Amino acid sequence: MTSKSFTQKLNPVEQKVHEQFVWCGKHAKEWTEQCKWLLLEVEEMEIWKKLGFECVYHYAAALAGMSRYAAEDALWILRKLEDKPLLREVAKEKGLAAVRPVLTVVTKETEEFWAEKARTMTKNTLETYVREFKKQNRLESCPRTTVESENLS
Repeated sequence: MTSKSFTQKLNPVEQKVHEQFVWCGKHAKEWTEQCKWLLLEVEEMEIWKKLGFECVYHYAAALAGMSRYAAEDALWILRKLEDKPLLREVAKEKGLAAVRPVLTVVTKETEEFWAEKARTMTKNTLETYVREFKKQNRLESCPRTTVESENLS
C-alpha cells in the first residue's frame, strides 16, 4: 500500500495528526543523538544532581527517554572519543554508533586509518572488519606452544 493511498483513508484532522507523527518520527533519532552528545557535559557539570536527579541515567531517562544502556553506551563512546578528533568528526557525521566498533582497537597512532574505515563502511561491515582484525592480531601475537613448535620442525 502506497503512502498516498494509505492517507486517502484519513479525514483532514487525522491526516494532520498523521503528518505530525511522521515528522516527529523522522526527527526523533536526530534529537536522541543530540541528547547523547550533550550527556557527557551534563554528567561532568553534574547538572543532573543540581536538578535533584539520583544519577545521570535517571536524568537521561526522564528527560530524553533514554534507557540506562543507551546512556551508558553514549558516555562510554564519548569518553573514548575525547582524544580522537578524527573519529569525533566521523561520529558527528554518521552518529555515535558508527564509530563504536573501532573504539576497542583504535590508538592515537591508528586513528586516521580507523576513522577512514568508519567513514566509508557500514556499521555491520565495520564490526566484521574489526572482529577479523582482532582475530588476526590475536593469532600473530600468540606465542607458539611447545607442541606447535615441535610440529613445525
